[in-house]
Amino acid sequence: MKVVNKSREYNNLTRRRLLYTTAVLGIGATAGTSLLPTFAAAQTPTRGGKLVVGVKGGSTGDPLDPLLIPSQAAAYVTHQYANWLVERDVNSELKGDLAESWEPSDGGKKWTIKLKQGVKFHNGKELTSEDVVYSLNRHRGANSKSPARPLMKQWDDVKADGPHQIVISLKEPDVGLPYLLTFIHLVIQPKDEDPNKGVGTGPFVLEKAEPGKRYTFKRNPAYFKPNTVWFDELEVLIINDDTARISALLSGSVHIVTEVTPNLVAQIKNAANVNIISSANSKFYYFTMLMDEAPFDNPDLRLALKYAVDRDAILKGVSAGYGEIGNDHPINSAYQMYPSDIPQRSYDIEKARYHYKKSDHTGPIILHTAEIFPGAVDMSVLFQQSAARAGITIELKREPVDGYWDNVFLKVPFWVSYWGSLTTEDQALSLAYASDAPWNDSHWRKPPFDGLLARARSELNEQSRKSLYREACSEIHDDGGHVTVMFPHDLQGVSSKIKGYVGFPFGENARNTQHCWLGT
Repeated sequence: MKVVNKSREYNNLTRRRLLYTTAVLGIGATAGTSLLPTFAAAQTPTRGGKLVVGVKGGSTGDPLDPLLIPSQAAAYVTHQYANWLVERDVNSELKGDLAESWEPSDGGKKWTIKLKQGVKFHNGKELTSEDVVYSLNRHRGANSKSPARPLMKQWDDVKADGPHQIVISLKEPDVGLPYLLTFIHLVIQPKDEDPNKGVGTGPFVLEKAEPGKRYTFKRNPAYFKPNTVWFDELEVLIINDDTARISALLSGSVHIVTEVTPNLVAQIKNAANVNIISSANSKFYYFTMLMDEAPFDNPDLRLALKYAVDRDAILKGVSAGYGEIGNDHPINSAYQMYPSDIPQRSYDIEKARYHYKKSDHTGPIILHTAEIFPGAVDMSVLFQQSAARAGITIELKREPVDGYWDNVFLKVPFWVSYWGSLTTEDQALSLAYASDAPWNDSHWRKPPFDGLLARARSELNEQSRKSLYREACSEIHDDGGHVTVMFPHDLQGVSSKIKGYVGFPFGENARNTQHCWLGT
């Protein structure tokens, strides 16, 4: 999205990378759900064997450097060799990963993080605060290409305070900083090691990397988390073709597959040897309008289009019902501070007609679309059909996927888009709606709204902070340039031989490799 006073090239690179990685490895606040009873019944884990996973989204150019994670597959691999300072459990509650504790001071402008001791990297080096400072500061440099850099713009300094403690100083208070530390790119690596070698503290040690083809691992015998990592070996296969990936699962060639497309769910559900795990996600699909360009500078036209979309039909038609209806703002029930009392906007032909007539708009509205996510074009067609019943003519202009972000994104006034999962309420609101946000794609620019977000970041009282986020969501819901249609779930296919598998929220199912095991 548009970056104020930044080059278009940098903006496009970070936008693509952020969409790739957050699409599968964002953070949320709702436990996953399964189509079948949970795998995690009272069973005794058994150690041994080899786990094979089929992953979508890899290419031959994928690096291992976590600063540059460019694809879903690379993000999945990162979870196998790496750890973060903080993680969220299956119930989406914060817990220490490499951090023993974290404490705010100075009203949330300073955070002291104590590290776990005795943790070792795969190269045998013991983790120290210098490694953490190095790892975090890599993302903050002026020339950094990391998608984490915009999220860390309020960071003033990161310093070691002894061998096992760091202090993060902020320009402004941010009570949500621990949540940011779970961001996929903020991996902790050894200071004096090539970051592209895949050396971390994680559950598996990388043996061989063949980007675009496969990655092989051995269990980390020195892993600092007891009673985890049951497999002796792990192989991650890159299988980008959806049908081929499902066929590999059904044939038993792989035990787990990622990114099950909704149109293939029925095929898996009818198989006796596999199950589907559906996990909540904060990723959302939407149509965006440039609010400062005609005709979408007219608030009545924006409202007409919001009432003219049949979200229920799209959820069923595009995602086979696996997901959550959108409500024209980016915070869904995945987040702990979800504003559930904002009235759900539904398909209303009469209200759509009323606001459309009031807008005085005539003629067709051109919507640019491409298959930038599974079902994007179908979603556009269904919108076209539901709007027609309200007397609104939408003309679809099909664009090639290749070049969409360069040639369509922010070049036209109305187009289909999506956001990947984001870490916090603040990120979901700030990255897409703050006046100076790098990816403010609807040109929602209101200084009072920026002040509202700043107040929320510094508010220590949880209920007061929730109230501020509700106010922000309500403003976007009422007047914003996004028609937020749905929040699709993350679907995984899992062999019935795999035990202990649970649906981690928001695409974090890559962590299951260290928790599940091979049953009999």
